[in-house]
Amino acid sequence: MAKLNVVGIGPGSLDYVTPAARKAVRSAAVVIGAERSLRLFRKDIKGEAVALTAQNVTALLNYAAESAEKGKTVALLSTGDPGFSGLLRPILEIVKGRDVDLTVIPAVSSIQACAARLRMCWDEMSLFSFHKGATAEKKAQLAKAVKEGKDIMLLPDPKVFSLREIAHFLVEAGLAKETPVFVCERLTLSDERVLESTLAQVFNLDCDTLSVLFIKLNQRQKR
Repeated sequence: MAKLNVVGIGPGSLDYVTPAARKAVRSAAVVIGAERSLRLFRKDIKGEAVALTAQNVTALLNYAAESAEKGKTVALLSTGDPGFSGLLRPILEIVKGRDVDLTVIPAVSSIQACAARLRMCWDEMSLFSFHKGATAEKKAQLAKAVKEGKDIMLLPDPKVFSLREIAHFLVEAGLAKETPVFVCERLTLSDERVLESTLAQVFNLDCDTLSVLFIKLNQRQKR
């Protein structure tokens, strides 16, 4: 039985790709990932490279599992860390009941990179991702975190729950428009941007797809 390695590729820069990730890609007969992920490993890919898109995710996750069942070693590339808004959850559903040896290779997530840029401890923050949808339950959890006064770090999605929509939602949930926030875009890449702002100013901002929003509520933690 061959392996299906779910490989975290980090926040985007080659500097943050781990040796374990590169080793897994070099040994894989099949490498599946978004075009941006495949480009990051272009010097390491020896086997078949298959581009993952929003339209073919389910089909290619099944292809990954089927390839592993046939004895091929597979590397499934997941942006950031596979366990935080990555590909781990959907692939676990796909391989359930199959004869597949699944291994997770962790990596630095954009959440961790954002906390590092802001010199913030993130072990007590409330973390959210809206990359998989903005359900009423998730929004209720976000509103609850606001009421509890916890620092919040989240991944917006311009198509599902944009930065502007989140800012309006937080104000409606009780936050003052002057609440300090940080928007971190394209972390670790050459065009990285860290913007210090307020909720009111965020009303007029567009955010990059690769962005993290930090809302400062806990005054004990100073930057």
